[in-house]
Amino acid sequence: MIDEGYIKFTVHLTEMDILMPRNLPELNAVRTELYEQCMIGILPGGIGYGNVSLREPGATCFFISGTATGGKRILDPTDYCRVDRCSAARNEVVCSGHIQASSETLSHDAVYQANPQIGCVIHIHHNAFFAKLLADSRIPATTPQAEFGTPEMAVDIQRLVCAQPEPCGIVVMTGHPDGVIAYGSDIQKAYQTLMDYRLAYRI
Repeated sequence: MIDEGYIKFTVHLTEMDILMPRNLPELNAVRTELYEQCMIGILPGGIGYGNVSLREPGATCFFISGTATGGKRILDPTDYCRVDRCSAARNEVVCSGHIQASSETLSHDAVYQANPQIGCVIHIHHNAFFAKLLADSRIPATTPQAEFGTPEMAVDIQRLVCAQPEPCGIVVMTGHPDGVIAYGSDIQKAYQTLMDYRLAYRI
């Protein structure tokens, strides 16, 4: 996990004030809960991990916590940006706001592209939880060769989410040690999906 937090795609950021979604405070509260559970945070070396995003119904863009925000318990609205366009094929992200998009933006976009009903994506790190999910053959898992923040990871995630019938689920990121993605049709469903799996594994 030593390279977590480093952006591996080309970022095109338009620095500007953006109108934040009305449910951003709800997303931020969930993120704070995850921070307090050490599922989002910062490593001793100062590298952050974990991020959250949301997409409003019918929207083509989404909002995501910015790069290098893992160490903050509570984020400000300026710690989020709007992702206007992504391309795994070109390995690039186009975003607006006052901060660059998270290093896992391509992975979040892959989930949204897989199912138009998905409205929230949560990416966390937890060693014991990751190990339990990876050991369970029922859980969708990316290939070991797909590294975090790469087009290969995004393609793999989109394939796995497309194969699921419901807009709520979980993916273990095999090639991204400790990395887990949960998603849902809205913020609370994504968070509850994550917590339900934690409870099932007694983590």
